[in-house]
Amino acid sequence: MLYSIRIKKSISIVFALAFAPFFFAHGQAISTASTDALQSDLSRLTESLDLLNAIKIGKRPTDATLLQSALNNVISISEEEIRSVSMQLGAHSGLTDEEISLQDDLMADIASLKLHIKSVRTDTTQESGISGIISLAQKFKEWRDGPYTITMRQAIRFVSVFENNASIIAANVRFSAIAKDENIIRSFLALFRTTPFTRLMKEAQTKIKKATNLNTRAKAALMPDAEQPVDHDDTIDEMIRQSNALVNAAYDDFIAISRLIRK
Repeated sequence: MLYSIRIKKSISIVFALAFAPFFFAHGQAISTASTDALQSDLSRLTESLDLLNAIKIGKRPTDATLLQSALNNVISISEEEIRSVSMQLGAHSGLTDEEISLQDDLMADIASLKLHIKSVRTDTTQESGISGIISLAQKFKEWRDGPYTITMRQAIRFVSVFENNASIIAANVRFSAIAKDENIIRSFLALFRTTPFTRLMKEAQTKIKKATNLNTRAKAALMPDAEQPVDHDDTIDEMIRQSNALVNAAYDDFIAISRLIRK
């Protein structure tokens, strides 16, 4: 049960990050850090981005130290995002050859992101003038808006799909354990409780099946040679979100069943 809770928390954080200021346009990294720590990082990143965004609309900051601090904040959090995503991306095993190939490609892309950030970090230590820092900040922002966001979004989808799959497997195990003892459970349930028990079991099973279908479709759409590629990037994210929501709903049914049995 604790394993399942950890998985569900991880998935929730993945989606929180997928749409957080991680993307300049709208900045866990995927992490098991506390919510407070995550919110602190996101707040710090947002403040830094606000300052860097001022450059784009023609407001030239005059404090080089403040601007360099903002840029360093964005660089540091970008490095942490990459480190965390890279760790979770490489943690998955037992994959098919096609999935391993995609995993390797994503790891290679993330390695390229690391090299780029390292070079930017070096440049910032060698630049002290306001014009030079502004130029570095603008280029870094444009890079995050482009290659960085594209690669990280794809990597987060990969992690989300396989962590959600682990959650589905755990839910199936839980359902099977209850179903195995279904006759025994019915034998000591009061008659008026057998109907809600049956209903909850059917609903949980249906939700898990739907979750499995959605996650399978999302996984297939991630593959480079997908036979039925999705029209919009958000479609994959939505399938994963719906699948995870169904798994969580199935766990709510398990809790309801447990309460029903204990009464």
